[in-house]
Amino acid sequence: MNFQSSVPVSSISQQSQPAMPTPGAGQFGSGTVSGQAAQPGPAGSQFVLSNSAAIRAEIHRFESVHPNIYAIYDLIERIDDLALQNQIREHVISIEDSFVNSQEWTLSRSVPELKVGIVGNLSSGKSALVHRYLTGTYVQEESPEGGRFKKEIVVDGQSYLLLIRDEGGPPELQFAAWVDAVVFVFSLEDEISFQTVYNYFVRLSSYRNTAEVPMVLVGTQDAISAANPRVIDDSRARKLSNDLKRCTYYETCSTYGLNVERVFQDVAQKVVAMRKKQQLSIGPCKSLPNSPSHSSVPAASIPSVHINQICASVSNLSSTKRAFQLLPN
Repeated sequence: MNFQSSVPVSSISQQSQPAMPTPGAGQFGSGTVSGQAAQPGPAGSQFVLSNSAAIRAEIHRFESVHPNIYAIYDLIERIDDLALQNQIREHVISIEDSFVNSQEWTLSRSVPELKVGIVGNLSSGKSALVHRYLTGTYVQEESPEGGRFKKEIVVDGQSYLLLIRDEGGPPELQFAAWVDAVVFVFSLEDEISFQTVYNYFVRLSSYRNTAEVPMVLVGTQDAISAANPRVIDDSRARKLSNDLKRCTYYETCSTYGLNVERVFQDVAQKVVAMRKKQQLSIGPCKSLPNSPSHSSVPAASIPSVHINQICASVSNLSSTKRAFQLLPN
């Protein structure tokens, strides 16, 4: 799996390795609540159970990282070359520090995110499309495992953190639940990649109401040559874009950047526009009869509690690289 940021990561000071805590000795707060799991109930309980399963899976993922890092440190100790030992250890510490300071712990709540998924088969040219957008350069190789990338994008004068998920296979439930928008990619010289878009769209539709997911269709020209002539004409591509709920269609060329920037700018604009539309449809919040605005209690007597006082917090993350603890409930 590839993980990349389009902006340089500030250098992390290399520190001497602190004393190694004992794995499993209370270094990780699970955040799970003891007792019976939620039981099926009235309408909406399935949604609660689904969220509970997702939360538990994330906690398991989070807690699995450090035991593996501890195992790497143990293996490092077996290396006879001390200089090589230190070099590898410094890299692992840097990776661990980046994990500790990931966006979920450090990014301000005022920074909005846009989550865009990229799907297509290995002949579609999607990896080259993403790489061109992030770096301005062209690479021919496709990434079978996909990748995860971050880039700043500006929409209507506001900066957003753009999360790009280049999916290595067909869209699954977790992917469908995560995305704000989807870019379907096929190669104009490859019939199978064209048909794959239909299949992936149907699959996505089985997991998510596609009316609430902005989409963009991309036909790549990168692989077109005398030996590989174009086989998907414009009319077929336009029909496909209509079948995909009349989404916008672009032809791109990652070798020299044709329409690459426009694809990502357009899909980001669509997400922002949909969010604004949803906010307008909800309308202004109306206070309930028992809310403070209807209460007879004077406003001055209502205690003011800062949100940070009622939320779990993580402090001194960078100095406690191997000692994660979630605050008790």
